[in-house]
Amino acid sequence: MAKPSKDKNVRAAGSALDMLVRQFSQPLACLRELVQNAIDAGSNLIEVTLARDPELKCLKLSVADTGEGMTEQIIQTQLTRLFSSSKENDLTKVGKFGIGFVSVFSLEPDAVVVDTGREGQSWRVLFDAQRKFDLIALPHSVEGTTVSLCIAENRYKIPNLLQDIEKTLAFWCRHCKAEIRVNGKSIKQPFELEETVQVYYEEPGTRLVVAATTSKNEFFGYYNQGLTLLEGAGSPIPQLTFKLDSRYFEHTLTRDNIIRDADYEKGMTLLRRVVTQQYPQRLFEELRGKGGTDPDLWSLLDVLPKVGVPEAEVLKAPLFVDHDRQLHSVASLTGCEVYFQEHSDGLQQAVHHPKQKRIVLKLDAAHPAIHWLGQHIFAAELTECYALCEVQPGQPLKELLAACSKLGAPLGARSLTPVRWLHHKGGPPFLRRARPGLLKINQAPTSNDPVLLNVEHSVYQSLLQLARWSPPLACQVVLQHLLLQRPESEREKLSHGLTEGVLEQLA
Repeated sequence: MAKPSKDKNVRAAGSALDMLVRQFSQPLACLRELVQNAIDAGSNLIEVTLARDPELKCLKLSVADTGEGMTEQIIQTQLTRLFSSSKENDLTKVGKFGIGFVSVFSLEPDAVVVDTGREGQSWRVLFDAQRKFDLIALPHSVEGTTVSLCIAENRYKIPNLLQDIEKTLAFWCRHCKAEIRVNGKSIKQPFELEETVQVYYEEPGTRLVVAATTSKNEFFGYYNQGLTLLEGAGSPIPQLTFKLDSRYFEHTLTRDNIIRDADYEKGMTLLRRVVTQQYPQRLFEELRGKGGTDPDLWSLLDVLPKVGVPEAEVLKAPLFVDHDRQLHSVASLTGCEVYFQEHSDGLQQAVHHPKQKRIVLKLDAAHPAIHWLGQHIFAAELTECYALCEVQPGQPLKELLAACSKLGAPLGARSLTPVRWLHHKGGPPFLRRARPGLLKINQAPTSNDPVLLNVEHSVYQSLLQLARWSPPLACQVVLQHLLLQRPESEREKLSHGLTEGVLEQLA
């Protein structure tokens, strides 16, 4: 049977304990402290259990770890002596103030039992409701440390308390590398952000995950070995969201903030280095891949210079592919005629000519890359409204040409050129342009431009048949189409002259 120790150092905790207990405004924060102590002890598994103890008729809340445990000397000099800690100046430990265990009394337990073992010793520290303790040598072997709190069962309902325990541990300990379970359920969550594109980086003692964001309420978080030190909204670096975990970070005595010291500045310097050197390449890779269809990701290009990425790096990034599978940057496209068309055809092949600074990007009008380029870089120069026409000689247009040379004078249509359009949407039946070849359909014609006839349009064949029967009427059809392209203020006057001319020819 275990016997109470007669060590002269066993004593009741002093009145200072009351002051320290009161600083824990959230009683369940004691779980954070116990998990922290378990991690310091090298535990890879921490089991938190809550159940009714039928023998003691209480709720039993236990935290068990597989760490190195405590000897009698550690118990006497650290666990039961306030502000005494061998963790001082030890960068492998989280606690620095020797007060973490005191937090268990904020739950006002009827009793606290600590079973621990190390170096062949096994001990039980038994605290009563008045916080007086006895140190008892145990006859059986104990591995690690288990802290159990006996709480009056009329104070809590198990489902509600269990939910609060899970929520508390999920907030403070969800990123710990040790496995933490609550009644067998893991509370671990990935060390990542909610952003689509993020960069993870790790080196001895420090890890981080970072992303640029268009949000004005950016999330940030600081951690030590996965334990939450501080989280919030409103990042210290605007438009940057991050989680930064370092064993060198220290929390304040009240456990509600992070100390801004030299180690903090080193961590922030590392964060800035990763976001300027690694994040841009990750974003560029995503834009060239499946993420390229997400408009929000293209908006991040505008954020990069705001978080320290040189604008020249953004402009030189190869992001836009053409039909030859060549990538182009904003810098390489500047000074070129830039067109876009999703599919490849004769038109695209004829237009695309990099040596002549004509580039056809393999994109459709709805692609967010086109919107971003048009909005930020090329403005009116970026267009899908282009076409190519080839002259088609040998067409039977003698009668139609003769009629147009006489009747088309008022409209400036003295010549007709039969062409075949290379355009995925097909060309119009009649169009006045300066010459056949590469054209932009949205260019305004002049009155002296020849009329181009689309020989593949259904109207053309009907026009040939009409010209064989009555060239003046066929000419009138052509000129009526051209008339509709003129300003409305000119149409009435020109229309009157056209009608008179046709009637004269017919007579």
